[in-house]
Amino acid sequence: MFKAIYDFFSSVKLAIVLLLTLAVTSIVGTIIEQQQNPEKYLMEYGETTYKIMKFLGFTDVYHSWWYISLLTLLAINLIVCSIKRLPKIWKVAMEPRKTLPPGYEKSLRVSHSITLSAPAQAVKEKVIEALKQLKYKVEVAKETENEIHVFADKHVFARFGVYIVHLGVLVVLIGGLVTAIFGYRGYMNLAEGTASNLVSFFSGPKIIELPFYVKCNKFKIDFYPSGMPKAYISDLTIIENGKPVLRKTIEVNKPLKYRGIYFYQASYGQGEAFLRVRDTKGHEKLVGVAFGQPVKFGKGVYLRIVSLDGNTGTLGVELIENGKVQDATIRPFMFYRVPGTDKLFSVVDFKPVFYTGLQVSKDPGTWIVWVGSTILIVGLIVAFFVPHRRVWARIEKKGEEKTRLVIGGLTNKGTEGLAQDLEKVLGVLKSSYCQNTPKEDES
Repeated sequence: MFKAIYDFFSSVKLAIVLLLTLAVTSIVGTIIEQQQNPEKYLMEYGETTYKIMKFLGFTDVYHSWWYISLLTLLAINLIVCSIKRLPKIWKVAMEPRKTLPPGYEKSLRVSHSITLSAPAQAVKEKVIEALKQLKYKVEVAKETENEIHVFADKHVFARFGVYIVHLGVLVVLIGGLVTAIFGYRGYMNLAEGTASNLVSFFSGPKIIELPFYVKCNKFKIDFYPSGMPKAYISDLTIIENGKPVLRKTIEVNKPLKYRGIYFYQASYGQGEAFLRVRDTKGHEKLVGVAFGQPVKFGKGVYLRIVSLDGNTGTLGVELIENGKVQDATIRPFMFYRVPGTDKLFSVVDFKPVFYTGLQVSKDPGTWIVWVGSTILIVGLIVAFFVPHRRVWARIEKKGEEKTRLVIGGLTNKGTEGLAQDLEKVLGVLKSSYCQNTPKEDES
C-alpha cells in the first residue's frame, strides 16, 4: 500500500498533469475577474452562470479549496520525486571513481596521451598545479612505484542544480499557499470624516476586523470635461489604540502600507447615511457610514446600506449574521431591531457626498515567493550554465627521465570547455618539458 502511494506521488506523469491543470485553472482565473462584487458578476454573466461560477470557485480561483489542494499535491509530488532520485545523483556527485585504469580513458569524452622527458614526480606536480590554477579541487587518488593517479573535480554542486530549482519551486508554492490560506483581498468604503476597521471580502459575505481603524480625513476627486474621473486622492490616517500612528495621502498605484496590509485607492462612490443606534438601556449614538460599508451591531452581526430608491425614499440593506446575508428594505426615520442583538437603528439622514473606495490586500506570502523566485533563478543558472567537470590523469613511469601521461575528463555539459581545460594542462607540460613533442594519441 505504502509503495503504491509512494510510486503515485513520485510519478513524473502526475507532475505533468498537475502543472497542466494549474495552468488551465490559472487561465480561468485570469479571464474571469477575481473577487469582484456579486452585482458585477450578475450584470456580466447572469444569475445562473454566476451561481455555477461561484459553486466551482471561479470567482476566487486562487483561494478555492481545490486550487490550494492542487498546489499541495504538486508540492508533495516535487518533494517525493526529489527524494526518490536524490540517492542516485548523490552517488554520482559524491562517490566518483578516482583512478584511471588502463583502457578507461576510451570511455571519456575527451582524452589525451603524451610522453614527456621528465620524472613522474615532476609531472605530477605540474599537473596538480595546472589543474588548481583552473579552479579544480585536486587530489592524488593513488600512488604506486610505477603509476600515479590524479583526480580533479570542479563545480560538483552543478549536479544538484535541478534540486536547487525544485527547492525554488517548492518555496514559491509555499508562498502561494501562505497567501491563499492567510491572505485576503477586500474593500472599505469611507466617507470624509468616518473611520472603520471592517473589511468586506470581494468573494462573499465574510467580514474581518482589523486591529486598527482607518480614517478618511479628506477625499478629493477631479473630473475631465467629459465627466470621466481624472484623479481621486484620499488622505488617510491609521488609528491604533485610540491614537493616530500613521497618516498618508494615497492615489492610484501609491498605496498606504501598515502592518503588512496594503490600502489601495481603487474606486469611489456616492452616498453617506447617518444611523441613530439605540440599545435597550436607551443609550443612543449617531453613526455616519458610506454606502456599502458595514456597521457592526454585535458579534458576527453587521448591517450595511447598499442602495437608495429616489422615488420611494426606501433604502436597501444587507444584514450579515454569522456569514449569512439577508436582504431587506427599510424606510427612513423608523426604528428597526437588528436580529441577534439588543440594538435598534434608524436612518435619520442621507447626504449625496462622494466616498473613497479602498482595496485592502494582505499578502503574507509575497516575500516567500520572492525568496523562492531568487532560488529558482539561481538554480536555473546552475542547471543550464554551470558545468560539472572531472579530470583523471594516469602518470606512468617509463624510466628515470621518461614519463607517459594519460589524461581525460567528463562533463555534464559543454565538452568544448573541458577540452580547453585539458589543452591548457598539456600546454603547461609541453612548454616545460617537451616543446616539440607531439601528443601520441587523442580521442
